[in-house]
Amino acid sequence: MKQKLFLLALVLGVSICAFSQVNPNYHVEIVRDSFGVPHIFGKTDADVAYGLVYAACEDDFKTVQWGLMLARGKLGIMLGIEGAKIDYAVQLLGVPDIIKERYEKDLSPEFRKLLDAGAAAGNDYAKKHPDQVVSKTLLPVHPSDFIAGYMLSMALMTGVDGAIKSVVGGKVPLALQYDKQARGSNALAMDSNITTDGGVYLDVNAHQPLEGPMSWYEAHVCSEEGWNAMGATFHGAVSLFHGVNENLGWAHTTNYFDAIDIFQLEMDPKKKNHYLVDGISHKLETKHAKLSVNLAKNRDKHKFILTISKKRWWSIYGATYKNDEGVFAIRLAANMTIKSPEQWFLMNKAKNYTEFRNVLNMQGIVNQYITYADRFDTIYCVSNGAMPIRADGYDWKTTVPGNTMKTLWTKFLPHDSLPHVLNPKCGWVFDANNTSYSMTAKDENPPMLPMQKNVGFEMNQTNRSLRLYEMMDEMKGRKLSWDDFLHIKYDNHYPQHVTAPFKHFEIEDIFSMRESDYPDIADAIKILKVWAVKREGAIADTNATLLYRFLYGCYFGINDSMDQLFTKNNAAKMQYFADGLRHVKKDMLADYGTLNVPLGNYQRHIRDTIDLATNGGPDMWNAKYGDRHRSRILKRDGSAQQTQSTIWVHNGESYILLAHWPKGSGLPALRSIHAYGSSNTKGAKHYTDQMHLYVNEQTKEESLSKDWAYKHAERIYKPGE
Repeated sequence: MKQKLFLLALVLGVSICAFSQVNPNYHVEIVRDSFGVPHIFGKTDADVAYGLVYAACEDDFKTVQWGLMLARGKLGIMLGIEGAKIDYAVQLLGVPDIIKERYEKDLSPEFRKLLDAGAAAGNDYAKKHPDQVVSKTLLPVHPSDFIAGYMLSMALMTGVDGAIKSVVGGKVPLALQYDKQARGSNALAMDSNITTDGGVYLDVNAHQPLEGPMSWYEAHVCSEEGWNAMGATFHGAVSLFHGVNENLGWAHTTNYFDAIDIFQLEMDPKKKNHYLVDGISHKLETKHAKLSVNLAKNRDKHKFILTISKKRWWSIYGATYKNDEGVFAIRLAANMTIKSPEQWFLMNKAKNYTEFRNVLNMQGIVNQYITYADRFDTIYCVSNGAMPIRADGYDWKTTVPGNTMKTLWTKFLPHDSLPHVLNPKCGWVFDANNTSYSMTAKDENPPMLPMQKNVGFEMNQTNRSLRLYEMMDEMKGRKLSWDDFLHIKYDNHYPQHVTAPFKHFEIEDIFSMRESDYPDIADAIKILKVWAVKREGAIADTNATLLYRFLYGCYFGINDSMDQLFTKNNAAKMQYFADGLRHVKKDMLADYGTLNVPLGNYQRHIRDTIDLATNGGPDMWNAKYGDRHRSRILKRDGSAQQTQSTIWVHNGESYILLAHWPKGSGLPALRSIHAYGSSNTKGAKHYTDQMHLYVNEQTKEESLSKDWAYKHAERIYKPGE
């Protein structure tokens, strides 16, 4: 009997061990702190990459799968026809082809181990949770799937969606204008020249959607091979996108330059599917995109898959498409390199500015500002990217000829030739999606170099950049404390001269409208003028709601042609302002019975059953962008219910990481906050537990210390337990 019990125990023990160790090739432990943030510890970097992907699957497997399905060109199964359109774009851009060609050539064997680990984690999680798998076509997850996800993220950040819509839709404008609202961000670094305690400060604050694809996932990764970093990444990535390690940190913000060109090909009249370049005939490479479309009404529960084939073409200029206007090619750096994931990983592991700066020479990250700080008192800001060296003599703002090798650019500006600032005397660098020639004190900003003239940098300032200069002028002549740093971070004001957020004309004229010229909206104009004294986006402000209603109801609906018209025709702009205010006044009186409504009643931070008022606003340092939302509330007498229109914040302040390296040695002090929580699983403990901190402009403590993680552990386990 004892022998049988021993054998039973042995069998059970083996079973338990096999269950607790999902994959014996990776040795990793996940420590969840009191906010559910995963601190991932492993012997090797690959172990940690496995744990990072596995933890992300635990917290939001649906979004991880979204990225993998995007990489596979299978979003049509998840999203139906709209997903299939994205799948066609993926294949049109040739993403699978370039990965197949360059996977082993361009990525080191060491880094490919991390991709292998990430794929193993995805497969292991899917096998353990088959009921959560969206489609069996996803399995097995391949290491190359992660590369496609990185490439497509970079392409989207450069505005490729706008270019594809123009070409495929048969409408190629003279100058492409992309929607920039969803790609705003802030970053600020200060060195000991300006801080009262002699420390180094860094604000990591990229503005992304608060949930879903392209939202942030917070994690701490730590291996015995020297990888110890804290920050944020996209769900399912194998390293952090931005954050800090023991010695340094960096923040990304989107920079705006002409990253995409559209070429009109000259077709050879004598040969079908041939085009002429300098008189020489070239054959269009013809391929087929295979698309799977789920036509079921309830795609989460049912599958009705239709598989179709659609032609795509490739020329020497890049992805090519035929429409009624002709044949056009799209060229962009984002589908010419697969090095971005390895570059990010090496940035994670850099020990000082020299190492970090050398990594940037890879130019795998094809756009994004980088604002950098380290414990050695170095600060740096660069308008980073793969910026084409273009020929003179062409209007690169519009469609260019695709019949000459002169327009076929193949090289990029060296990194040292990009606009940058290193250790300015003023002691601070920043970016807020403003022009690349404005990143520090005005007398220390980088000059425009002759070699940059065809890059097509955006020259506009944002409200955030103008406001920062105001704040720094207000504090000029003294050193700044950590509280001053936080005051800047959470500033809720527009500058004294308001630009139109992400448009080319100014909105300042709305505050100079004369009540006597518009008697029917004189009360609304007066409220705007009162608001313009402080220009504040505070919860209690009873004048801001009218302006915000105008922005969301009228201003953000301005399209490119209207933008160009208003830039040239002030009278037309003022008429639009007046008509918009009439519309807003009517709606506010119907909704609230008054035009003086506290902003917190209108701007809401909502998830599940939690519905909170929140500060900030579009293009403020405390950036908030929203969608219209109808909320049910009691009427004033409590007798019945009515609906009121509110704004549900969905973009902007999504993840914040604040780092403080004290004077001398030591780990940085870290404070962070997520808009909702570490989990995107409804009903989970950490689904909404950071929301109150978020709206109260508070943060939680985090650390790179292993001891700290175990001391604050809520749960310690191995993947699969």
